[in-house]
Amino acid sequence: MQTSIPRPYRPRPEPWLNVMAAVAVGMFIGCWVIGPALTSKTDATSQASAKTESLTFEAMLARPDPFPYRTATPAFDNAGQPHYAEAAREKARAEIGSRGADDPWGELQERAEGRNHGRWHYRVPDRHAVY
Repeated sequence: MQTSIPRPYRPRPEPWLNVMAAVAVGMFIGCWVIGPALTSKTDATSQASAKTESLTFEAMLARPDPFPYRTATPAFDNAGQPHYAEAAREKARAEIGSRGADDPWGELQERAEGRNHGRWHYRVPDRHAVY
């Protein structure tokens, strides 16, 4: 004999579908029927039709010029342009010191030759260190 386990009550899905359908119909009627009926006025339609009529040349000249979307670009003084590459090169030369650009590893090679005791040790300089 099997004993049945009582199942918890579950509401049927049909009422929820009916509620969602009623909300969808209400949104449709509100957006497409009631909204345009409330916002349409005779004054607004007459103003819209007046805006679409073409103007004569004299009427166009009588109107003021429209405001520009952006202002004109100001003229900058280009006489003293900065030379960033030259400044960076001078800064790098000041950090390196007396070593020439043709042999940047010369000082390290001299140190390695003086310490060479049967094995070769290679040290890479830290390029982010401040000397």
